[in-house]
Amino acid sequence: MKNKETPRSKMIKIAVFAFTSLFIGAGIYVVPKSLSKTEQVTATTPTFNSTAPAAEQARLLLRKVMLTGRCSSELPVLDSTFAARVGQGCSITRDQVRSYLNQYHINEWEVGGTIDLPLCATQGGETARYMVIHDTSYPRYKKGFPNNINDDSWEWNRLNRWLTNVTHIFVNRVGDSKTVTPFHEGMTATKLERYVMGDAASRGLYLHIELIQPRAELKGYGRHNDCDAPSPGFSDAQYDRLALLYTIASVRKGEYLIPGFHACVDQGIKYAHDDPQNFELSKFFTALNKVWSDIENPVSGGNRVGSGSGE
Repeated sequence: MKNKETPRSKMIKIAVFAFTSLFIGAGIYVVPKSLSKTEQVTATTPTFNSTAPAAEQARLLLRKVMLTGRCSSELPVLDSTFAARVGQGCSITRDQVRSYLNQYHINEWEVGGTIDLPLCATQGGETARYMVIHDTSYPRYKKGFPNNINDDSWEWNRLNRWLTNVTHIFVNRVGDSKTVTPFHEGMTATKLERYVMGDAASRGLYLHIELIQPRAELKGYGRHNDCDAPSPGFSDAQYDRLALLYTIASVRKGEYLIPGFHACVDQGIKYAHDDPQNFELSKFFTALNKVWSDIENPVSGGNRVGSGSGE
């Protein structure tokens, strides 16, 4: 005779199913502590060389991220001003940055913490060299997106909803940001850091920025997928704030950091993520040139970068 299922056992089954579904839907998987060489790269993966010129590294790490996390083999064309600066000494001063922040009423804590402090560093003493650009891939919708995702009225633009310490900074779609880990504290947020390089070698070498971007299911990509992303992928206000964060981090280092996409950083590693989706490099470079011009050639007046409190 079959045993009758008790209410408690039913609740346990439901909880296990919900927990498993959440992990599958979120693209979170258990991975081995160390990965084999064949799992790290494929035959078509361009070779990354951390000793190569910074502009060359940036081109490799800023390749277009396609559906399912595949990274284009085509290297992007870099903006000439950015290409000349990346990896080079940063002449923008902390006083110039502080003046800019005061002009636009931006608190230092919104943009990585006290700008007088240096960036985080590895145990070996190497100061952060890279800035990894992520998207949250959340919240997730069954189909399509609300028409107000770039407005204050969209609930996920409220930064007090983003509490998890999985990044240095969250940037919402109205251009406001929230520091959850200040730039002077190291953290790991990629599989390269955690499972290939190891904590001792990687913690403090990378800064991480999460751009808030919802996702939805895309037909033909299996159950629980989140392949569909908005187009445009990010708002102009997000690019503006990202450019400011990159600039502030570079000033604190004294050298322009090497930016890269999460998917490109982790390319070839099993269960690597697919973010950021629909990122437009041209908009990022435009935002960088503008913030550099505004900081280096200040004018009186000005409005806040970001259209709401984000709270």
